[in-house]
Amino acid sequence: MGLFNVLADVQETEVEEDIWLTDAEIKRIEKSGIALLEELKKNVKTILRETTIFRTVIFLCAVVFYGCKELPPAEAFDPSNSRLHVVWSKPFYADSSQVVVLAPIVADRYVAVVGRSYSKLEDRMVVFDKSNGERHSAWQNGVKCETNNTVNSLLVGGNNNDILFCATNKSLHAFSIPTGQSLWTAVYENYGYPTLFGSSILAASLVNNICYADRYNAATGQKTNLFSFTNEYIYTIEWAVERNDTLLFFLGGRNAYCYNLTRDSIVWKNTTLYDNGDNYTAFHPVIVENKYVLFQYEAAVGCLNFLTGELIWRQNTQSAYSCPILYCDGKVVVRPSSGNVSCYDVHNGNLLWKNTDLELLNDKDLNMDIYKGNIYLVTRRGTTYDCPGFLHCLSLTTGVVNWFDPGPDKGIYENLTIDQQTGYLYCHSRQSVMCIDLTKTPTK
Repeated sequence: MGLFNVLADVQETEVEEDIWLTDAEIKRIEKSGIALLEELKKNVKTILRETTIFRTVIFLCAVVFYGCKELPPAEAFDPSNSRLHVVWSKPFYADSSQVVVLAPIVADRYVAVVGRSYSKLEDRMVVFDKSNGERHSAWQNGVKCETNNTVNSLLVGGNNNDILFCATNKSLHAFSIPTGQSLWTAVYENYGYPTLFGSSILAASLVNNICYADRYNAATGQKTNLFSFTNEYIYTIEWAVERNDTLLFFLGGRNAYCYNLTRDSIVWKNTTLYDNGDNYTAFHPVIVENKYVLFQYEAAVGCLNFLTGELIWRQNTQSAYSCPILYCDGKVVVRPSSGNVSCYDVHNGNLLWKNTDLELLNDKDLNMDIYKGNIYLVTRRGTTYDCPGFLHCLSLTTGVVNWFDPGPDKGIYENLTIDQQTGYLYCHSRQSVMCIDLTKTPTK
């Protein structure tokens, strides 16, 4: 029986219209496909009856052996056509293993990056010189944070901005940037992200159905409990100083709180935020000019009065939000995991614009940043997950896409960070961490 006769028997198999495969995936499928084809020669009909998985694999093998669909036009990936002014590009791993990278963290002279290797299946942190991309001597081989848990947050703090914090949902770690050595580890059950608090760090933990808000000394890890709640999760904490009082703002599973740390008292509690279909958020509330508290739930964005906790406005969406709120010049910019980037008026929640030209493709936990009146984000352009990623520049005023560019490595992926002082944007391709000078990159 010929291969195309086999394919005729599996026409009912549903396959994405566009198929995108990396070189590694092609080699892996070729190796598996050869063995499967030999087995098919012996007993094709029996195999096809036993499982539809074989049918799907054989179809993919046929695509590999008899021609994949073409990638987007070659000129879209020609490095000479890239408008990006790349300052440096350095491999995360020496062997250029493909990695997934959280948003880089910029502090003083350095940019810190955490990545998970597709081949090594481990999270490691690397520190680069932010101006030339040279690896810090203490971080040449990367530093492993934790063996079995994925890093979900990276921060730089301490009195001299020389401590790198990384958090998983099981622990909080502190490392010395100058030496690359571990300073301390706190073990806890965590469902949100920690935040810097002066020279300390704030994090929430759950123990025996009691949620604690704790402050850790950056240098020693000494823990101080600030307050606790029973039957309430604390996912994110933000803080501000008002009339010499330190106020902590945090979102629980269904409620929002303001706690006066100086006076050890609850200022307000809002129990009206939860709506059917909502879920918790892992993103920090955003404090605007000690007047507004911006918040996100899974499918809603809204604004509270800073002093009273009263709900000023709320907007619902059908898609979960994928990254923290961006605020600039009275504009609240939100990015869903699928759908369209939108912008609201901070004062009343009116929709200022929604970009309908850029359709986000299942972009979970990806961020955005703003620089000189433009929004920068990364998303794929296409209909499948393996489509190449492009850096996009949108106007903050109108939401119009000024340009998009895959960069010199034929793709930019996941998260980015902009150093507001230098105009350097830090991002990554599948193999390399890159620094792009936005001051020398055309804005249109």
